[in-house]
Amino acid sequence: MNKNNKKIFICCTEQSGENIVFNICKKLKKYNYQIDGVCGKLSEQYFTKKYYDISLFKSLGLVEIFFSIPRILKIINELKNQILLNNYDLIICVDSPDFNYQLAKRVKKNYNKKIIQIVAPTVWAWRKGRAIKFSRVFDEIFTLFNFERKYFENKGLKSTFIGHPISLINETDYNDKKNKNLIAFLPGSRENEIDKLFPYLKNIYDHLKDQNIKNFKIFIPTLPHLVNKITYLTKNWEIETIISVNNETKEALYNNVFISITCSGTASLEISKRMIPQIVIYKLNFLTFYIFSLLVKVKFANIINILSNKMIIKEVVNRELNQRSLIKAFEMLFSDQNFRDKQILEIRKYLPEIQSKNNPYDICEKRITEIISTTT
Repeated sequence: MNKNNKKIFICCTEQSGENIVFNICKKLKKYNYQIDGVCGKLSEQYFTKKYYDISLFKSLGLVEIFFSIPRILKIINELKNQILLNNYDLIICVDSPDFNYQLAKRVKKNYNKKIIQIVAPTVWAWRKGRAIKFSRVFDEIFTLFNFERKYFENKGLKSTFIGHPISLINETDYNDKKNKNLIAFLPGSRENEIDKLFPYLKNIYDHLKDQNIKNFKIFIPTLPHLVNKITYLTKNWEIETIISVNNETKEALYNNVFISITCSGTASLEISKRMIPQIVIYKLNFLTFYIFSLLVKVKFANIINILSNKMIIKEVVNRELNQRSLIKAFEMLFSDQNFRDKQILEIRKYLPEIQSKNNPYDICEKRITEIISTTT
């Protein structure tokens, strides 16, 4: 590696962030920067030094994170030491706002170059004070949603709207008269999400089997590190189940998806962009849910519902997530064409508030190279 090349440290501890990192690194490859840090298997091909893999960061929810605090603090301190030792020209933090804030806070005291955050904390939903905290340690923030910018610019933090990565997903033709024969199950990207949600997907499987519905197959798009787990969980299923990790194969299969049962989060937005009717499921630890219920200012989990302030996409989450409620919601999704049509019509109205007109990664590339060109 040429000693004159600029060095970038990237910190990403979430799977959704990993996809962003991969696409940014692919864009930055031509500049021959040295890239080190924390990432997943997909992005590591672009990293010279990989300090940790995202698989180490499996906690979900306040309670689970609480018990991981000593380990997390140790990792943060080790990363801080590596950053200062290697004197990186730019630090890029992606997603995981609480983790990255703590890292940036510790680094900032002895570091005089730029630190940027990609994916804003949801200050519009809860813990509004984070906008002030972020303005003190970050030099710029890249937001996925245009409405987020005002929360940070009001506190003096420069922001750049890049748009959500769903901007790049091709819409699937929505037409209920087409012979679509796949029901998608999207159980999440973490093992503990699957542990919590898969029993409910099994409820739907059992319902399909009990109703003797034979003209549909089940499609489960997933990630390489989860294939063995999902294969094991579905090994005795009698309805044909397609488990896929190949992106091209998944995209082809999405074209034939009739409806989806989706874990709340990025996956739900991706299904929305593909114009696939869905219901959203999610379940937090009871104590985590109780704390969130006291702190969170929004009524919904799905960003489309939050933007519209109404239940466009049916959410069956937390205390409401039980076999009876889930099967009732599934039956409505499966059997009621008016319900599906109305959902897709409403989704079309709100997608423009999430998507950028330009490629989000082109925007990232342009801004990152501008920032790093000013370092000495």
